[in-house]
Amino acid sequence: MYRDLASKLKETEETPWDVAYEHLATYRKEETNTLVPQFYSTDDGFTLGFWLLKLRQDRASGLLTEEQINRLDKLKFVWDPHEPHWEKGFAETQKYRAKFGDSLVPENYLTEDDHYPLGDWVRAQRLTEGNYPREKYQRLCTVDYVWDLREYDWQRAFAALKLYKEEHGDCLVPADYFTDEESVTGELELGQWVIQQRVNMVYSWLTEEKMLALDAEGFDWTPESGEPLHLHLYNTSD
Repeated sequence: MYRDLASKLKETEETPWDVAYEHLATYRKEETNTLVPQFYSTDDGFTLGFWLLKLRQDRASGLLTEEQINRLDKLKFVWDPHEPHWEKGFAETQKYRAKFGDSLVPENYLTEDDHYPLGDWVRAQRLTEGNYPREKYQRLCTVDYVWDLREYDWQRAFAALKLYKEEHGDCLVPADYFTDEESVTGELELGQWVIQQRVNMVYSWLTEEKMLALDAEGFDWTPESGEPLHLHLYNTSD
């Protein structure tokens, strides 16, 4: 397969650069873009799709002249073929946030107008966190993009716990209690979340920062016995 691709790229050199460029200019005039499919050929048999692939390789290797690059830029040539997909996803995320007030797009969400799989796009961005271009990262931050859903859900539940305490005077949330709020992860089962925090404490899955935040709210670690569980776990003198 590699040899076949290399030979196809080599074949494009048989056509003069200016002639190939005019093929691209014609394509853009007809299609209003330069997103030529890889296996696209012109009416006279020129493999325009492979020529564009070679253009990107030649630029990366420093083989294109500044004049050639400028001429291609005038056609709004897409040097990174994945870029339009990203821009589409970001634009749809902006629309979603304007409509719903956040960027917590459900995983299987499709846009209404063209059924674009925005849920898949949003999820895919999280998979590349840490290797994300700084400029794109900053743009996503402008729409309050949530990189860590687990942390977001914890903070959301903690905020709900504080509201519960304001209303009821304590953090003794019934096991079957849930709030009316819904999110991308579903209804907030606050009672089960409270139980999970006690389990996390036992197995040391709860960070010290979160433990102290819960302590500050008067969280009941062992509501049945009344004995603070974290003191029992960490008191080595017992």
